[in-house]
Amino acid sequence: AALAMLLAWTHARADEPEPAVELVRAALADTGKVFADPTQTRAEATARLRELLDHYVDLPRVGQDSLGAHWRRATPEQQAAFVGLFERFLANGYSGSVAKFGGLRFGTPTVTERGERATGVKVEVTASDGAVYPVLFAVACGGDRGCRVTDVVAMSISMSRLLSDDFSSFLRANDGRFDALLAALDKRVATTSR
Repeated sequence: AALAMLLAWTHARADEPEPAVELVRAALADTGKVFADPTQTRAEATARLRELLDHYVDLPRVGQDSLGAHWRRATPEQQAAFVGLFERFLANGYSGSVAKFGGLRFGTPTVTERGERATGVKVEVTASDGAVYPVLFAVACGGDRGCRVTDVVAMSISMSRLLSDDFSSFLRANDGRFDALLAALDKRVATTSR
């Protein structure tokens, strides 16, 4: 009887949707809606993407991961300013990139691995030219906000790792001055917002 109950419980759990997959599926559906609206301006699309980033991405964690050890050296005020600029930076970059590619189609999200800190969710992305790109989302579940994306890997390049390398290089070149990074990021956001 105990074996039958265990098998029934295991079968019931297998039928439940995977929270990480559901998050990625919803994020891609909402993103698709943003780019399917031909009447909106790029500024409107960027504003909508900022809302989606805030909803689906653990921005403080991604920002912290992108800065590595430099995060601990920043004051709480600098950290908060960075996260705000970082969100705008990502939204501007994302809207520009997707606008260039246009007509992206997303395959069915599937779990590739489950780890202690995150679940890997893979999606095949098809560009308008027919090229297919595997994209891996790292999704952490738990805590106050449920599941959130913590990294995206496309063409074997981790967004967090790439940004960490760029930000670390900038900070090394500027004697570790966090205010210089904030000023440069603010300037970049202002330039790409146009």
